Amino acid sequence: MLRPVYTEPENCQDCYKCIRECPVKAIRIENNKASILAERCVYCGHCTQVCPTGAKKIRDGLTRAKLVVSKHPGRMYLSLAPSYVSEFGDIPTASLIGAIKRLGFAGVSETALGAELVTAATERFLASAPPGIYLSSACPVAVDYIRKYAPDLVPDITPIVSPMIAHAKMLKELYGEQIKIIFAGPCIGKKSEADAYGGLVEVAITFKELRSWFEREGIDPSQMPTDGGEEFVPYRSGAGAMYPVEGGMLAGFRSPGRGAAHMAFSDLPTIRDILGRLGDDNRRPDTLFLELLACKGGCINGPAQLKPTSLALKRYDILDRYKVGNPVRDLGHLDLHAAFTADPQERKNAHPEYRIKEALAAIGKTTSADELNCSSCGYDTCRDFAAALLEGRAEDNMCASYMRKVAHDKATALLQKIPAGVVIVNDELKIVDMNRTFAACMGEETLGVYDMFPGMEGASLKGLCPFEALFRTVLATGEELRERRIAEGDRTWLLSIYNIRPQKQVFGLLQNLHEPTVRKEWMVEKTREVIRNHMQTVQRVAGLLGENAAYTDATLRSIMEAYDKPGDKGAN
Repeated sequence: MLRPVYTEPENCQDCYKCIRECPVKAIRIENNKASILAERCVYCGHCTQVCPTGAKKIRDGLTRAKLVVSKHPGRMYLSLAPSYVSEFGDIPTASLIGAIKRLGFAGVSETALGAELVTAATERFLASAPPGIYLSSACPVAVDYIRKYAPDLVPDITPIVSPMIAHAKMLKELYGEQIKIIFAGPCIGKKSEADAYGGLVEVAITFKELRSWFEREGIDPSQMPTDGGEEFVPYRSGAGAMYPVEGGMLAGFRSPGRGAAHMAFSDLPTIRDILGRLGDDNRRPDTLFLELLACKGGCINGPAQLKPTSLALKRYDILDRYKVGNPVRDLGHLDLHAAFTADPQERKNAHPEYRIKEALAAIGKTTSADELNCSSCGYDTCRDFAAALLEGRAEDNMCASYMRKVAHDKATALLQKIPAGVVIVNDELKIVDMNRTFAACMGEETLGVYDMFPGMEGASLKGLCPFEALFRTVLATGEELRERRIAEGDRTWLLSIYNIRPQKQVFGLLQNLHEPTVRKEWMVEKTREVIRNHMQTVQRVAGLLGENAAYTDATLRSIMEAYDKPGDKGAN
């Protein structure tokens, strides 16, 4: 079965933003394409929001939902997440219910009713539980995070199903086991949870999919009549409607219990920090209950919501719509027990130090000073990246500093292979790079300096080159100089000066026309060969490093153009 979140490889541009943004680094880079690691993923869906090319996709649930509805006419019920208020708040409730029933549903019920059952069950559990810290089980993404990345805390999760599952059990209790239930909400994690509880919830769809369903069927909920008497079944929710906002679960607690303290936290990075430091202090309250929601601000900020409304306004809509509902029916006999098992995905000191050092050395990092921790690869530190390399989740070309060095080394090697003098100069007439052939053309003294300081980066062209004035002119005007013959004593030069960045950086190409070994045809083919061998690396580096590497690519192309002109052969 296709996972709730997946990658379309053809759209992936290896920008590594998904790695940078993923709170659990559940991404593998292979052949420069990102894929989701199912065993590490908690299906928060954040990558689907930040991927700049739309390569991260949410699994379609609409096709299956329509199929189920068509096969079970009159037996379908929609469990509507309470955050519908922030998504469909501009549509009268009766109209929205009527539109959903037009899709083939026998009734629409608020998932908030299940939330009220969860609240009651949690209160009963805390009342009889021994003192300690307890974590809410309402958010499946938060629960998965604990199971995989804080496994020691799994015993502290309240052993109660989520509101969606509690609601499904409630509906089957009231309307019979033969009914079928579809869930609609802003949460991608619910798709994974529906997979695990297939006997209770047939499929979970997003609000976006629900809107698409309306459009495909030609239904406009805002145009549905409001006087049809359409209402939620079996009754309207009360405090459970507050669940989509941070602290909403706690708002439904009737009594704090003996010595209990209640707190609410949202956003996975925040949850990670809180859970990671729970053991930092030996002080413990009698009972501390933490409501945890994976999305910042709560479910109203879920990854599958459509409206870009301010989080404050969405919260206001929930508070404004909330009213005291009917008394919760006594369904205490329903089995709402859940058992959570640890599924650890990270181990402390998983790799010995010598292996980490080997991985770092493979990307040119042999000292602590080399560990820049720049996060260009997507990982917070170079050591995290090294661990990912060892685990097959990353590739060495993801490291920007390493690829910069590779690009520089390849460009330097290319300059040395070209049998002509090449010099790159900036707008201050300072040398950026130079090959040995150019140094030799300038005389024995310059060649001696070059052998001591290869490349002569930072040296002034003035005084070193007898025709530096031509470089100055090209830099000042931006007009390139093509094949100027220059006589100097018994030597005749052929000089071309081309722009890399007009008036900022140029490169000069110099030949001694009396040198019998100079053959332009051979030079062109040799340059082409080097370019073919290394262009893929240079292009990738250009994307990672911008102008630092892009100028190398531009230089190579300009050299090719300089030697691939119809009149070149007559210049020898």
